[in-house]
Amino acid sequence: HNIQFGVWYEQRTNRGYDLNPRSLWTIARQQANSNIIGVDTTKIVGDTMIFGFPIPIYGKLTIEQEDLLFYQRVRELTGTPLDEYVNVDGLDPSTLSLDLFSAKELTNQNILDYWGYDYLGNPIDVSFDDFFTATDANGIRTFPVAANRPIYGAAYIQDRFQLKDIIIRVGVRVDRYDANTKVLKDPYALYEIMSAKDFHDQYGGERPETIGDDFSVYVESEGSTKVKAYRDGDTWYFANGTQANDGKFIFGGGLVFPKYTVEDPNIQSRDFDPGISFKDYEPQVNIMPRLAFSFPISDDANFFAHYDVLVQRPPSNTLATPLDYFYFLTKSDPRNNPNLKPERTVDYEVGFQQKLNQNSAIKLAAYYKELRDMIQVRQYLYVAAPINSYQTYDNLDFGTVKGFTFQYDLRRTGNITFLASYTLQFADGTGSDANSNRSRANQGVQRVLYPLNFDERHRINVSMDYRYGSGKEYNGPRVAGMDIFANAGLNLQAFMVSGRPYTAAVLPNVLDGDGVKGAINGARLPWTLTMNLRIDKDFILREGGNGKSDMVANVYFRISNLLNRKNIINVYPFTGSPADDGYLASSRGQDSIESTTFSPEATASYLASYQWAMLNPDNYALPRRMYIGAVFSF
Repeated sequence: HNIQFGVWYEQRTNRGYDLNPRSLWTIARQQANSNIIGVDTTKIVGDTMIFGFPIPIYGKLTIEQEDLLFYQRVRELTGTPLDEYVNVDGLDPSTLSLDLFSAKELTNQNILDYWGYDYLGNPIDVSFDDFFTATDANGIRTFPVAANRPIYGAAYIQDRFQLKDIIIRVGVRVDRYDANTKVLKDPYALYEIMSAKDFHDQYGGERPETIGDDFSVYVESEGSTKVKAYRDGDTWYFANGTQANDGKFIFGGGLVFPKYTVEDPNIQSRDFDPGISFKDYEPQVNIMPRLAFSFPISDDANFFAHYDVLVQRPPSNTLATPLDYFYFLTKSDPRNNPNLKPERTVDYEVGFQQKLNQNSAIKLAAYYKELRDMIQVRQYLYVAAPINSYQTYDNLDFGTVKGFTFQYDLRRTGNITFLASYTLQFADGTGSDANSNRSRANQGVQRVLYPLNFDERHRINVSMDYRYGSGKEYNGPRVAGMDIFANAGLNLQAFMVSGRPYTAAVLPNVLDGDGVKGAINGARLPWTLTMNLRIDKDFILREGGNGKSDMVANVYFRISNLLNRKNIINVYPFTGSPADDGYLASSRGQDSIESTTFSPEATASYLASYQWAMLNPDNYALPRRMYIGAVFSF
């Protein structure tokens, strides 16, 4: 037995601060005199004569504005009374500082985002709920945002043992992921919706038998107690308890009115209780068994197989702070979702290896992977006004990767080592990345499989290494009795890959295309061929001895993309070309040019500039690159 085990604990602290300083002047101009709202007809500060009649001059009417600070601080700075105007553009910029503003003045204009800091950029240690309650000495809200501190823990145990000719490796890993923050109780509502049990206990009425205690209740109109619909997760029900295929069959295009547990909730009010909207993230515990075994099926052949379950923490789109919820109505889509679960991969592989002679063997393997709970954009419809709908991320995507690999391995024979493999692969799924379905999110959850962006139907890899030994093992040329190529070698790698899929377009557009021609990812890029070369030689700088190893310098010269091929990795979807989007030659492009009022010179300049823009270097893999370097070991 060879037993291994281990534990892992990790807590990250992520802080961020993002400010658009150019907008500070705009906000300063807007806020400097925002406390002056008109004239105070009860306050006469003087008079003037007009056509011989005395006309009173009234003082300015001012108000005190809650959670706003700049109009006060700038007057303290300049010594200006509250009822006199301040010219911000006449101030010396060196006398201004960020603390002249309140947190609300900066965040309300969407020029500031922060977490783990206060609004002035000072590191802080606060809780999620402190955002809604914290104030300064003057009672002005400071909106502190807690740092993002996800917690990850794992434990594993593994054993490798042999039963007669069977080599078995078995183990299990347990992962625990905790976002360590608060999440929305219900993604369909910013505030808690009353359950069916509580609603009927309070307002009476008969609850249909198909409606569970915890179903959410929707009413006919604001303030109504007449049931319009029920909802259980993503499943909608009519008021009579009949399940609806979709919420549109209940609400049509009208507004929805959830029955909240509190009257007139407002997340921006001072007395808001975050407990009516948020709950703690539920830690996710995943058990991942692993099994691998191999055994000989003859003197020269070996069978092997393995089964793995792999879980990955949500890689992105998990950071959502109280600031995001406070301004939920004005935030842009898609919004991050801290309630994401880990992504899961189930991997199977079987194969066998056959020895051809003492120096070479072939290996054949078939594999199958299931990608589950992959992150994808989704749209929540039938949300209470004024939100109505919004986009966020969820664990929706599913994919499969299946393939076959053939490999030939030639161990060191003389001076040469050779390895070649061919892989046939099919990668299909409902989404290639977290944003691949964004344009179709309003069509509901996608369940149609199509080739994923990373699907490579054919891949051929070849690696050849030619190397000389040293001393008695040297069999290369000699010059003046010296083994000039001792410990030197050449390594050549070649990769030939069939084109990855892309979605062809029906119509050309500016540097893009419109519509879908055929199926999603139904077109293919051209094949690519990449060759890399490395020449290196070891130089012994110091002989070892007395238990010390030699000091060796490996000097190398490496060339990437040896043939300098223009491998195409992106194309314009209408033409399938990496250099022409087809727009200028199309009727749409011609009509656009003819409708302009540019001079002939300006039109020619525009056309030339457009040609430059189309020649996007990102449509090609990197060109030939050469490197010289050394690696020292001792």
